[in-house]
Amino acid sequence: MIVYGTRAVLQKTEYIYDACPNCRAANSVLINVYQRYAHIFWIPFFPIGKTGISACKGCSQVLKLNQMPESLKLSYENIKSNTRIPVWTFIGVFLIGAGIVAGVVSENQKAEKVGRLILAPKKNDVFEIKIKDDQYTLYKVQKVERDTVYFVANKFVTNQESGISDLTDKGDQAFDESTTYGISIPKLVEMNKSDKIVDIDRK
Repeated sequence: MIVYGTRAVLQKTEYIYDACPNCRAANSVLINVYQRYAHIFWIPFFPIGKTGISACKGCSQVLKLNQMPESLKLSYENIKSNTRIPVWTFIGVFLIGAGIVAGVVSENQKAEKVGRLILAPKKNDVFEIKIKDDQYTLYKVQKVERDTVYFVANKFVTNQESGISDLTDKGDQAFDESTTYGISIPKLVEMNKSDKIVDIDRK
């Protein structure tokens, strides 16, 4: 369940010279400016405008923005225009941006690692392979002879890239060592360029 909604926080409080529209007392009206923001799981994501109320310390009358007479609305607008949007109301946007940047950096680092390990494979390297659309498995290096890499394949297949870790957890006994597949390094490079090699794990 996603908890989301809007909230308002008091941003600025200021007395004005206008007379209270109810008791006519001067210098007794307080304008409160509230910053409204959208949140998901109580984390502020972005601001969605300001609102306000007026409160008279003399007669205790409280008016919402839509109830204020024009003179109070004008005072509210003047105070609001000098009230900055707090940076913290963008926390959610910043977190999403940071997550995207971290994801891009991680993918670039993984791609660089895969490209490097393909050119110098070693015994027991485990290749995460995309067999075809929505099918993934593991190939483990048995030996390398010149420019040919000999693999044994995992006995299991998953239909999600995120499920590859489950295949890894099954251990070495999950590989069928009765059959070996030879793939040249140039062919592996081609497979990597066509996104058929997801990752390489070297212990």
